[in-house]
Amino acid sequence: MKWYADNSELNGIKEAEIPDILLFGGLIVPPESEGKLQAQIEAIKTRYGGHSFAPVKWNLKDLKKLYHGKDRAPVYDRLLETCRDWRREVFSCLAQSDCVLLVCCIEGYSPRRRTLRERKNELTRYTFSNGLMRYGLHAKENKPLRAQVVLDWPDKGQTSVFDEEYASAYARGKSADGSVEYSCGKLSRLSFSDAVFFTKMQHSVLLQVADLVVGATREFLECCLEKKSWGQGVDCLRITRDRFRGSPDRIVGRGLVVSTGNSCLRRRTGEGIRNLLFAEPAPAP
Repeated sequence: MKWYADNSELNGIKEAEIPDILLFGGLIVPPESEGKLQAQIEAIKTRYGGHSFAPVKWNLKDLKKLYHGKDRAPVYDRLLETCRDWRREVFSCLAQSDCVLLVCCIEGYSPRRRTLRERKNELTRYTFSNGLMRYGLHAKENKPLRAQVVLDWPDKGQTSVFDEEYASAYARGKSADGSVEYSCGKLSRLSFSDAVFFTKMQHSVLLQVADLVVGATREFLECCLEKKSWGQGVDCLRITRDRFRGSPDRIVGRGLVVSTGNSCLRRRTGEGIRNLLFAEPAPAP
């Protein structure tokens, strides 16, 4: 079993100078489903872009430079033009799979650029720790033969935040700073690998899917905070709402984890799940 996870950011309601809400997560994939799901996503990319290995993201424009640098501009143009269609098909595949969605978020406590930048590593560690603990609980419930964590290669290659948190959770069952006891216990007792795995998103189909999940969740949260009107992010999560850990009644805290200190964000997320994701009529996968 693997948790494929990526990160994203958005502005909250405090009018911060830079994005002050950090998201981290993606999807948990059982080993018996991984090959089939990957093949389905590759088939979708072939239909719309003409190439099964063409990387995708929620914000495809982030990859424009990569495509043009490899003389693949026509592939990029086709994917950009049809992005609403292939996104919908990818989320329909997820809805019909047995993967589990798990995303965590936290809001910084300051609107100031300098403070947010200084605390970014701390906030990243916290969201990763929150997600890792829930993944540990999921592993404890499902008892896989092996549990692994696959992450996108971090900005500037700084892996220490993830390595240190994971090592502490694996060996001690505690956060790296010792302030949080993992409710799942030591990861080493739950058949976890002894280290995190990193790779570049463009080389992993399921990390690309993790980016799509986090991107759609970001748009959903923006809608919850009234920063953006209903868009495709909400539509995509409505398709996959039953794949969130804890669905339907316990998504907040289990599948979409909001820091308990962010009471306003937590409340609005819960309201959004009820009023947006589970508003009728139910979407067809």
